[in-house]
Amino acid sequence: MLVTIMTLSLAACSSNNNNSPAASNDATKKENSTTDNAAQPKSNVDETGWDGSKYVEPITLTTVKAIGNNYYYKTGESMENNVLNTYMKDNLGIDVKYDWVVTDTNQAYQTKIRLMLSSGDKMPDVITYRGDMETVNMLIDSGQFTDVGGLIDKYAGDVYKKGMELNPDTLLPVTRDGKVMALPVLDYAYNDDMVLWLRQDWMDKLGLQAPKTLADFETIMDAFVNKDPDGNGKKDTLGLATGFKNTYLNWIADISWLFGDFGTLPEQWNKGADGTLSYGSIDPGAKQALTTLKTWMEKDYITKDAGLVDENGGYEQFTKGQAGAIVGRNWLPDWPFGDLLNNVPGAKYKAYAIPAGPDGKIGTQSGNPSVNGWMLINKDSKNPEALLRYYNFLFDNWANPQKGSIFENGFAEGYDYAKQADGTVVKDPAKYPDLFPGYGDRTHLVEPIYYSLTFDGAREPGLYAETMSKLANGDTPETPYEIATAAVRKPENIEAMKIVMEQKDIRMKNYFQGPLTETMKSKNELLKKLVLQTYSKIIYGQSPIEEFDTMVANWKKSGGDQITKEVNDWYISASKK
Repeated sequence: MLVTIMTLSLAACSSNNNNSPAASNDATKKENSTTDNAAQPKSNVDETGWDGSKYVEPITLTTVKAIGNNYYYKTGESMENNVLNTYMKDNLGIDVKYDWVVTDTNQAYQTKIRLMLSSGDKMPDVITYRGDMETVNMLIDSGQFTDVGGLIDKYAGDVYKKGMELNPDTLLPVTRDGKVMALPVLDYAYNDDMVLWLRQDWMDKLGLQAPKTLADFETIMDAFVNKDPDGNGKKDTLGLATGFKNTYLNWIADISWLFGDFGTLPEQWNKGADGTLSYGSIDPGAKQALTTLKTWMEKDYITKDAGLVDENGGYEQFTKGQAGAIVGRNWLPDWPFGDLLNNVPGAKYKAYAIPAGPDGKIGTQSGNPSVNGWMLINKDSKNPEALLRYYNFLFDNWANPQKGSIFENGFAEGYDYAKQADGTVVKDPAKYPDLFPGYGDRTHLVEPIYYSLTFDGAREPGLYAETMSKLANGDTPETPYEIATAAVRKPENIEAMKIVMEQKDIRMKNYFQGPLTETMKSKNELLKKLVLQTYSKIIYGQSPIEEFDTMVANWKKSGGDQITKEVNDWYISASKK
């Protein structure tokens, strides 16, 4: 009877997809699970009610949710009532309930959480947050959430533990006095690392070779500016697309790599040879980078507006066909490089390694650690271990599914994939409307995995880079993950990731990942303004380069020295755990 009820339940959620492999396999799994449960002695059920695969009596996890712009539903489904939630309740005995759901525009999710904190509202069992660490710190400081260190030791699965171990500093941002106050939502490692992208059609037209040094790159930029690479007879092209209005450490149109060529990275805490941490923006290497940037602006290698535009304005220089180089992440061919191909028919781009500075130094952002959000568990939750079991399931079944598994092609047939009569998997609801029933909007796939408590289901940090390297070497994709990756990743993307892995030793970590120190709370804005204004005046020639030394002295005596002490005190304390 129980099997019949559960099968009917999933069938209802799957609309007309009674032939869905996901649904049929799901039913089989549930049947086996039910059989196993019946056969298992009660001694296999632990003190939480878990029998090894599910809670014998379903438990409830309360939470709140931010709806992203990639969330779509089938007609009649919602965040509260959808195929994923039903599946997790039926198969794991975990029933997720929402105290509230909000469309996450204009930081609405962050605002609602902060309002809850300021009002002293009782928090749900689980808060999952992706965004600024200040809000995470406020949640931790509220005192409503539990130390998860013991839960990790007892309940985290091997795949999740291995993912955390890839970066020894993973838990540092949420560690307080030796207590781990949040679970990391793991993301793919190395995915935020930088490569140099060049307009390959311009390189070919001008007969240019791959740059190995900064001097080589300056030769390329000079040709992009002065040899009319777009052939319009005008001197209207730039060497490098960049914009540093708000920061010198951007995710795209990045300029921090130039500082790395002189041994530092700005706006982060770098580790010196003596093991202490120092602020990269005041390092002597930054002075050399600013001198170089001033020269580049004088030679029109970068736009005169670089100090007035942000990263969006920076990358548009490249996608509009105005600039021949940009520094950013491996996946830019997915977005926004498509705009370049639309704006400039025939344009080509290719990734290169970051060129070395005059002394052979190279340094880029590392995007560490491999975390894309945090999950906090209420200290009054009746089943604090349930979130880990939910996440373990996704790691074991979704992150790297095996051939023939129920998630081999996606989460559920008729939702994020469908099969034609010959077994061919398709993912185009507009082209195959009969195979994707219940769609209100056929311009996007309905992807149930986004409904999960963990944003994207589960990601093994090392898997993406390993797979891309395998594809770059010409090996045949074998697993469902490898086959799916090969199907969607562009050749330029695959080659870029290979370069990332080849140059991974140039990564420079930000070693400070703790909460704001006491002095940072009152001085950070002042000190940031001091640095940015001085940088801008030097680059634009409004102040001599010697102004850098004056700025450093002022930074130190205006709170910077005290912050440096507090940062190193935190690092020593956190490293001892």
